[in-house]
Amino acid sequence: MEKLYYQRVQGVRQSGALRGRRWNSNCTLLSRMGILDKLRSIQWRFPKREEPTLPKSRMILAPENAVQADPENVESIAAPDDTLHTKIRRFTRYSVEGMGMHAHMLFSEEVSLYDVSVNGACIHTTKDLRVGGKYLINIQDGKRSPYIKCRAVWRRESISDVNAQPGYMAGLQFQKIAPDELVRLKDFMRTDGVPDEKRVSDDYEPSPLRFMIVSNKKATLKLPTILNVRKISLGGMLIESDSALGLEGRYPVKLPLPRESAAITCQARIASVIQQSGSSKPRFDIGIEFFCMEDADKARLDSFIHPR
Repeated sequence: MEKLYYQRVQGVRQSGALRGRRWNSNCTLLSRMGILDKLRSIQWRFPKREEPTLPKSRMILAPENAVQADPENVESIAAPDDTLHTKIRRFTRYSVEGMGMHAHMLFSEEVSLYDVSVNGACIHTTKDLRVGGKYLINIQDGKRSPYIKCRAVWRRESISDVNAQPGYMAGLQFQKIAPDELVRLKDFMRTDGVPDEKRVSDDYEPSPLRFMIVSNKKATLKLPTILNVRKISLGGMLIESDSALGLEGRYPVKLPLPRESAAITCQARIASVIQQSGSSKPRFDIGIEFFCMEDADKARLDSFIHPR
């Protein structure tokens, strides 16, 4: 066994030495033919690849490009814990003040039901509803009931309701109720309310079918709102509102563009809420981030911001 192992080791050594002699002989042959000198002479044509160096200015990476952190591109925004932190925008914003641009947004709020009739309802809300404004209401009766179109006919400020929450009392008048929805509404009034003929507003006669809601059930009120747009970019916009919106809230938005018939539609995320200073009434700058926008609408928005 030892003799066999010795022979194998000697074979490996001899094969390695043989490969070395072959390599030396090949290099000698190439040198004699002048090929090595020619390879050395053209080596300068293939310089060594150098890695690109990054600029010294601070950069932040975005999904598609990098944006330099200059002072005009930095914004201090309010975090959910009321602290301020710095956010660098991915897209440059452009002022559109004076162009009459408005964003149509649809907000939702849970409201308290005071009483309900076949003609309308009295609700308590934290929003200052506009008399004559059109809204949508859905009574949370545990069924998949559709929204009912309604119009605000009166509203007054309320210091507190049954839950000691400040806000407004408002009277809503239903419009064009479907027959099946009218049946569900009557069933809800009989099961969750008691008849009440107390006059709520002196301007309107009480309905004989009005029922005071005693089950503490709520309703969802959708408020179509038109807000002024101050700045816009490919990634979002800055609007102003007379009420503070909740951070990270998501709402549908429709953005009509000047000189175009079709509006841009997408979803909006509330990214920042900053109260304006120096105004008599509370005003807020709301930072909006666009998402779920179709490619065709992105192209139209890009053409509006960067006209060619």
